[in-house]
Amino acid sequence: MEKLLEVRNLTKKYYVGKTENKVVDNVSIDVDKGEFVVIMGASGSGKTSLMHLIAGIDDFDEGSIKYMPASGVTTKPPVDDTVDFGRMNGKAKAVFRQRNIGIVFQQQCLIPDLTVYENIMLPLMLKRRPLMLKRRPAGNGKQGKDIILRLCGQFGLTEHIRKYPSQLSGGQQQRAAILRSVVNEPPLLLCDEPTGSLNSAQTKRVMDLLSELNQKGQTIILVTHDTKVAVRGKRIVYIEDGHAGGELTFTEAEGAGQERVDKKEQELMDFLKERGW
Repeated sequence: MEKLLEVRNLTKKYYVGKTENKVVDNVSIDVDKGEFVVIMGASGSGKTSLMHLIAGIDDFDEGSIKYMPASGVTTKPPVDDTVDFGRMNGKAKAVFRQRNIGIVFQQQCLIPDLTVYENIMLPLMLKRRPLMLKRRPAGNGKQGKDIILRLCGQFGLTEHIRKYPSQLSGGQQQRAAILRSVVNEPPLLLCDEPTGSLNSAQTKRVMDLLSELNQKGQTIILVTHDTKVAVRGKRIVYIEDGHAGGELTFTEAEGAGQERVDKKEQELMDFLKERGW
């Protein structure tokens, strides 16, 4: 498969007095285009810190994070080489993140004074893509409005587009946050505990959305403690005390529906028990 992200020997340190602590410790991960990778581990193991480094939100001390332009990332000006976070300042990483990485947090972070439609539209406006906000000549693409209405129609938010976040359920807010994160069609979507504050029914709706996006080619890295969420992924990366504690790639289980899910859950539980889960 075509590689999208390459993380090598990644380390993030912090200090308490003179004591050095490594919140991320020598982690190496490859992510291919179209993968759905789930990061699991105990609270405080470094999962969110790793996500922030991959997103370019935080700086790392050792190792490297590289994105492959051939896999769909965009740069300005265009470059033929890999995009190396170790050679970029904070501003450059912020520009890269805006163009190439969608981020979904546990708390939806929707802007309360904007409607669902306006929240989803915001990335198109920030990206300064005026041609998507007005009608193009025939054959040159759709309006930003058409794109948003199509996404909302596909994922059950059409009747809510003029509502404000306070008028939505938690699951509806999270679906709106996910659509806001993918409206620019970023090569990578990062999700940090996106179902952590949702009930089981809302969790299912959100994970159905993410699974469908992945089936359509969206690359996803997701952090979760929930085994029922984790089995929606294709590969598990276990983080323990800041370092990679093993990986599990799900086998192609026979059967269909709940039987197949049950087999994946058992495979995951066996993997986690070996690591003291």
